[in-house]
Amino acid sequence: MKTSSPVVRRRRLGLELRAIRESVGLKGEEAAKRLTWSNSKLSRIETGRTTPTAADVTKLLDLYDVTDTARREELAVLTREARKKGWWQLYSEVPYSTYIGLEAEAAQMHTYQHVIPGLFQTEHYAEAINRATTIGLTEEMLEQRLEVRLTRQRILTRPAPLEVRAVLDEAAIRREVGGRDVMREQLRRLLDVADLENVIMQVIPFSAGAHFGTLVGPFVILSYSHPSDPDIVYVEGNTGDPYPDRTGEVEHYRVMFDHLRAATLSVAKTQDLIRKLSREL
Repeated sequence: MKTSSPVVRRRRLGLELRAIRESVGLKGEEAAKRLTWSNSKLSRIETGRTTPTAADVTKLLDLYDVTDTARREELAVLTREARKKGWWQLYSEVPYSTYIGLEAEAAQMHTYQHVIPGLFQTEHYAEAINRATTIGLTEEMLEQRLEVRLTRQRILTRPAPLEVRAVLDEAAIRREVGGRDVMREQLRRLLDVADLENVIMQVIPFSAGAHFGTLVGPFVILSYSHPSDPDIVYVEGNTGDPYPDRTGEVEHYRVMFDHLRAATLSVAKTQDLIRKLSREL
């Protein structure tokens, strides 16, 4: 059974409320004005950036003349679920809790990475990455981050596991993060992950030259089984919105992912390369 994620529920609730507003022909600015809310408050609710209170949802449904008791109760339940705490929110040191919440209930993932993806990392590799990239990292912060990362990985082996298609730049498997021993262990872990039926992993070799990902940062596309949860893209390192939801944004990254896949080695040759590098360490 997939994890019930309050982050996904929050996003679904916002989309439902926006759809209702649009169905009654009311612009966001007008709805906010009638409720004496700021435009940004309504926008944050509809985009799933914030969780509305039960009172806020009641006010919106009253404004939109939603009288269907079953529909109101459905949205009330969704609101309660959206206000729950996810397991990852029990940790104080989680810099990407929104992403973890979105990942927790995803059915499929397509990802392009320059380093080993978090779901595939060993504890030692994850420790080395965190120590090398985080300024002011304390031992307590590190311990929490490692525990969260390793707990996230259960999504690969749960009942109805996450289906992952990963494209890695060759640099990800060649860069000796943490030293030779750590990297050897990490490469062996990649081979174990590659044996999972729900994981397809391929590498873009250096010999491919310049490709679509050369000047593009890592990104993840998450897809869901529930029809009310549209796909979403997460763009790492995006200083603006890491979850761009402009029309066509997800499709843009899907096309890019297809181009990246076209530059990869086959699954078998990818595994051969990983084995070769592991033996050389």
